[in-house]
Amino acid sequence: MSSRYTLIGINLVNLDAGAAWNLIATIRLPAGTTTTYSPKNPDNVDSMTVGQLKQYALNEFSKAND
Repeated sequence: MSSRYTLIGINLVNLDAGAAWNLIATIRLPAGTTTTYSPKNPDNVDSMTVGQLKQYALNEFSKAND
C-alpha cells in the first residue's frame, strides 16, 4: 500500500503505569509538516515486530485520513 504519508518514528510508552502500552507514531504529511498519531493497539501488539508496528501505525493513519 503506497501512502502519501511517511512514518518518521514510533514509540511504545506506558503513560499510566498500567498493563497497557500506548503506540505513538510521528508522521510526515505531504506539506512537509509532522503530526503525532496514537492508533488503538492491535490485540497482538506483544507479538509484533518493530517493522510490523511501523506498518500498522502508517496504515491506520492512512485509513483515518484518506
